[in-house]
Amino acid sequence: MQIFAVGGGGFTHPKDNYPQDAILEDHLLALAGPIAKVRIGYIGHASNDNPAKIARFYERFDGCANLAALPLDANLAETTFFLNGLDILYVGGGATMEMLAHWQKTGIDKILIQSAHNGLILSGVSAGAICWFSQLLLGSAKDGYALYTGLGLLGGSVCPHFSNEPSRKSAFERQIANGRLAAGLAIDDGVAVHICEGIVTNIISARGATANAYSVKTNRNKVDVQPIALGYQVT
Repeated sequence: MQIFAVGGGGFTHPKDNYPQDAILEDHLLALAGPIAKVRIGYIGHASNDNPAKIARFYERFDGCANLAALPLDANLAETTFFLNGLDILYVGGGATMEMLAHWQKTGIDKILIQSAHNGLILSGVSAGAICWFSQLLLGSAKDGYALYTGLGLLGGSVCPHFSNEPSRKSAFERQIANGRLAAGLAIDDGVAVHICEGIVTNIISARGATANAYSVKTNRNKVDVQPIALGYQVT
């Protein structure tokens, strides 16, 4: 099982003005191996099928992959057909809780889990990066943060936008310190973590040494945040 988790940025966020984030998608495409034209699909359910983000998906991969997008109103048969035709799935960012609730209501969650075990490479940014994990901290500083359960393909907790959103970082560390969240993985914007069978096999930073991925855990009643290394096991 392979998961390529991007903490934030990338092709769906051109206003971030980090064109170098394109190397993240280049690494993602390479995961499919020596295929003449990779088959990559997009799910934008977390943004309510935002047409601008779907258009950016087609623009980013035009000419280098066979492309498809799964509409929000797709039924299970259509979803199964869509996933069976892919090498890579990319899930966009947005409202994680609403996306997961939709998947659970329609049964899409079960099809995604089965597809992962069948070899489909799962990837995504922000909501699309964290939905695969077991324990999530969702929301914003404005609305407050809430604990939520993800799809559980990877154990432990996870946090996107880690160094880029100080309030989210603090809330994530606080919930781990008080034991409400398990130890987990945190990812900065412009960083992708490739996880194979629960082991980190690559960390790609498009924004230099200041952007990274980290393990966050408790150590002697204090929060311990350390950059992860290759071979790190996602709990």
